[in-house]
Amino acid sequence: MYRDWSIQEITISYSQLAVFNTKVKHPFPDWKRDHVGQGFAWMDGSVSFGTLSDSTCEVLVRTADEVEENTDAIRSIVVPFSVRDETVSVASVMSVELRYEVPRDRYELVFHAIPLEGVSDSGLYRVRYELVFVRSDSPQARILKQDTELFPPDPLVMEAEPAV
Repeated sequence: MYRDWSIQEITISYSQLAVFNTKVKHPFPDWKRDHVGQGFAWMDGSVSFGTLSDSTCEVLVRTADEVEENTDAIRSIVVPFSVRDETVSVASVMSVELRYEVPRDRYELVFHAIPLEGVSDSGLYRVRYELVFVRSDSPQARILKQDTELFPPDPLVMEAEPAV
C-alpha cells in the first residue's frame, strides 16, 4: 500500500503539529515537561509533535509498507495511531485543518522533520514535516532520530490530557 498526497502548506503556532481523527473534539494536548523532552504528546486518537520552527511549513502525508529512515530529517519519531473514521486531520493551533482519507486500521505513524533552509535572524525557517502511515499489528512508540532539542524520558510517556 502506497499513497502520496501533494505537499500542503500550514502555519505552525505554539510549536506543535497535531495529527488526529477528525471527530476528536479536543485534539491538542496539555504538554508536560516529559512530552516536550520526547518531542510528542500522545492521546488516544490524537498526537501532537513538537516542531522546529513557528513559521509556514510544508506538510507531506503518505502511506508506506514499512518504516524507513529519512536521511534528510534531523528528527524522526514513531508513534502508534489508529485511524477510526477514515478521515485524518493535520493542524496546528489557529491554523487551517488539512484532511486526508486514510484507510481505517492500526498504524505506526512516522514523523520526520526536515529543515528546508537555514535559521534566519528571527529564529524562524521553513521546514517540511513528513507524516507516514505504516500499517502495523503491534505499533510501538520510539525515537528513530533525535536532534539536540530532545531529551526523551525512559520509558516514553504515552498519555496526555487534552488542553481545554
